[in-house]
Amino acid sequence: MITDNSFSVPELVSLLKAGDPVAFRQLYELFASKILNTCKKMYLTHEDAEEVVQEVFLKVWEKRAGLDCSLSFNAYLFTMMRFSIFKKSRKQALEIAYKTYQLNYGIRTDSCTEEELEFEELRSFSERIINSLPKGQQQIFKLKFTENLTADEIALKLHLSKRTVENQLYKANKKLKQEFLSNDLITADLFFLFVIF
Repeated sequence: MITDNSFSVPELVSLLKAGDPVAFRQLYELFASKILNTCKKMYLTHEDAEEVVQEVFLKVWEKRAGLDCSLSFNAYLFTMMRFSIFKKSRKQALEIAYKTYQLNYGIRTDSCTEEELEFEELRSFSERIINSLPKGQQQIFKLKFTENLTADEIALKLHLSKRTVENQLYKANKKLKQEFLSNDLITADLFFLFVIF
């Protein structure tokens, strides 16, 4: 366990990798405000920005054993930050898509129960499309968007090349986009944010 503040970032990362909670705290103190300010520049509320910071550092702690001390820790954090913001945006896009669905079909209701039923109908539609994908595309798509694996991680897990994984994700996204747009369930400018979990 460290007892002073004289360590470099790579050294702190190495200590964190070994499970040192003091190194984790020092890295948090070094980078948390940076992430928070970047989130605010991306128009997140203070509350949402703080939530992103907590999510990022929780992931850092959970995945500490796999950290690579030779890579930029700053870049690693900001990659996770972008992913966390993207997940929030997807959730917001889903809510907007649901409201768009209501407007397109003239639905007007103040009943929470009815809203939930309509929301489930949208989810059910999405699940049917996903389940209609070829088995390989479906498996890769679910690993990407339900387990949040990267293309590299999926390729390793399925013993495929990264290029094959990216190609299958492209085809799956293209199919989903066509189905959503042809059924007027979501607008083109929202699709890139929209993934049903």
